[in-house]
Formats: sequence, structure tokens, C-alpha cells
Amino acid sequence: MTPTHQAALTVAQESFATFAEALTGLPDEALAWRPAARNTNSLAVLAAHSISATRFWLANGAGAGKTFEEYRRVDRGPAFSVAGGASEDFRAQFDVLLSDVATLFASGTEAHLAAEVVQPGDPDMTRSGVGCLIHGIGHLREHAGQAQLMRDLWLGRDAEVTRG
Repeated sequence: MTPTHQAALTVAQESFATFAEALTGLPDEALAWRPAARNTNSLAVLAAHSISATRFWLANGAGAGKTFEEYRRVDRGPAFSVAGGASEDFRAQFDVLLSDVATLFASGTEAHLAAEVVQPGDPDMTRSGVGCLIHGIGHLREHAGQAQLMRDLWLGRDAEVTRG
């Protein structure tokens, strides 16, 4: 495993640990809850999307990914249609993903990092392998932070009602 792949794996592990901590102790209802009726996602959607998007970007950074067009067609839509779930199930999915990424990264090379990952259906998404890793980790960190905020909003929702 290259040092870059190891660093990406470490940050992915830390990020999914942060995400898992945000889910810990929440009822299933909280994972399906959205803070506003429009333009918001539930914790379940954020978790499912983080899993599928991280898998896509990190696989591309190790020379084993699919195209962005295929990701959108096969994986992205279903992640955004998740209606709910249990925190234990998502934490188990995080663990599976991290195990898969560790296995994939074990064969990651400097050539994979330097290679241009062309996205024929969307040239704006073309990046180097290392660019895919950085994009994927940044995207994951963003959603882990959103999960922390969603937890706080869920836990504070009754306090707002009683103070108002």
C-alpha cells in the first residue's frame, strides 16, 4: 500500500468513526427524520450516500472504479431513496466498506495515483487517481460533519419547541 493510500484509508476510518458516533444511541426514527420538508436529507440518506460515494471515489483512486455515469445510474439514486434504517446496520456497512477499501488499497500503486481517471460522460469529473482520493475523503468528511449536525438538531428539536 502506498503512503497516500494508507493516509486516505486512515482518514476514511476516522471519518466513518465520526459518522458512527453521530448515529450511536439514536432511535431508528431519528435516522429517517429530516429537519425540513424540502431540500434536506435524513441521516439514513447521508449514510447510504456516503457509503456509495466513498466506495466510488476511493476505488477510482486505486485503479478499480467505475465511471461517474455508471455510479449515478446504479448507486447514487438508490442511496438518496433510502427511507430509514438502524444505526447498527449502517455501522456494519461502514465496517464492510472500510474492509473492502483496505483490501483494494493493498494493491494500490503510485501509477494508480498518477493515472488520469477519465469520466467520459462528465469530463468535469475527470481527475487523477490521487485527486479521486482527495475528493472522496473531502466529500466523506463533509457528510460526517453533517451527520453530527443532524444528531444535534434531532436531540435539540424538543428543546426548541419548549423554549419557544
